[in-house]
Amino acid sequence: MDFVTLAGLVIAFSAVFLANWLGGGEAILLLNLPSAIIVIAGSIGATLIQSSIQEAYRALSILKWSLFPPVYDLDAARALLNNLAHKARRLSLLSLESDIEAIRNPFSSRALQMAIDGTDPDLLMDRLHDDAVRIHEKRMRSVSFLESIGGYAPTLGIMGSVLGLIQAMANLDSPEALGHGIAVAFVSTLYGQGFANLIIFPIVKKLTGHIDKELLYHQLLIDGICGIAVGKHPYRLELELNAYE
Repeated sequence: MDFVTLAGLVIAFSAVFLANWLGGGEAILLLNLPSAIIVIAGSIGATLIQSSIQEAYRALSILKWSLFPPVYDLDAARALLNNLAHKARRLSLLSLESDIEAIRNPFSSRALQMAIDGTDPDLLMDRLHDDAVRIHEKRMRSVSFLESIGGYAPTLGIMGSVLGLIQAMANLDSPEALGHGIAVAFVSTLYGQGFANLIIFPIVKKLTGHIDKELLYHQLLIDGICGIAVGKHPYRLELELNAYE
């Protein structure tokens, strides 16, 4: 679990409640279910209008990366490729057949299988590169879905405030109720800004970093496996792969 994400969320929301408390505000005024409904549900609904249920499902699947990020160990990948390169040079490319099942990464195992099957090195490079780009673009579409939610949230917050003010105006004959209603109305704006800038956009930024790391990892695998396929010397291959950091 990524405890940094949890710590960031706790600090961010604690800062809001602390600032409200230091300013003499009541914490209960910041807790408003109707505001949360119109901001969160409204933003998700608006994003669904421009997207599809498949994109929403993929976005939900990748959202878990914010707390349980995938591990792309470049050092371990380099060590694996180096061992495979030495084995292929000592025995043959076909001898790597037994190593495919030991590789748990689907992209790596598919790439190695294509190399062992004798795929032309140039064609192998192009296909693997296209696969890596396709995976990256699919991930980024999921991130764009989440980013759209953050884009709609502030506007929905303003709409919630307008609705709250309309309800507050109905209590013009009661100054106390009017003041309380106006205070609650502006909570929707706070929710819209907070939901976008304290939750969605930071998570989108973190997910983008993980997706870029995945692309770098795939590029490392592509260069390594293609180098093995053409019979590149293991030590030369190791030097080239050390450029990936």
